[in-house]
Amino acid sequence: MATTAVVPANAANKAGGSCSKVNAKAKIGGDNYVCTKNPTVKNAKLTWVWVGCIDSNKLYVEANNRLKSITESAAQAITMLDTEIATLKAEAPADEAQAKVFDQKATDAKAKQANALVEAKTATDNATKAGATTSAGKTYTTAASTWTKAARSYELAAKNFERSAASLRDKINEVTKKEKQKVNVAQTVENSKTEVKSTLENRKNACQPGL
Repeated sequence: MATTAVVPANAANKAGGSCSKVNAKAKIGGDNYVCTKNPTVKNAKLTWVWVGCIDSNKLYVEANNRLKSITESAAQAITMLDTEIATLKAEAPADEAQAKVFDQKATDAKAKQANALVEAKTATDNATKAGATTSAGKTYTTAASTWTKAARSYELAAKNFERSAASLRDKINEVTKKEKQKVNVAQTVENSKTEVKSTLENRKNACQPGL
């Protein structure tokens, strides 16, 4: 007949007291205990350890392993971010200079658009004066259409130049975003350290010999 792993409570079994069968279980003072080595005691021998200690130790080990993993990932992420930031900063002067070129081109395109609209209105007014069915009227109408199309082209060109300038400045502003990412990565490590410290303290309290 198989023997049970649960040891009945008796005078020989007390919290922190020695035991001989690894992972044997016992009820002591109404709490569950396990025959194992106390994880907080150096060169520990088999004793009756409160299950709360075992659970706390598991949480500490998991938190500590998580910290190691997060620290390694964070180091790699920060190295990558530092490289990207350095590149962005090095390219920023040229990017800003090119953005200003696009700014000027956008301004010029808008001026040409405004002029084209004026020309289109003038041609339209002249067509009205000359009469839409007259030869001159038709010529003015055609000119008005051409100027209107030109105005639209200049408008689109201005928007494209503005987008190009904005794109370059967005690139420059990526430095700030990546600096914030570095802070967030570092904070993740600090949060993990806090978790380890908390679980370590909990383990210390739960694993007091004789508890």
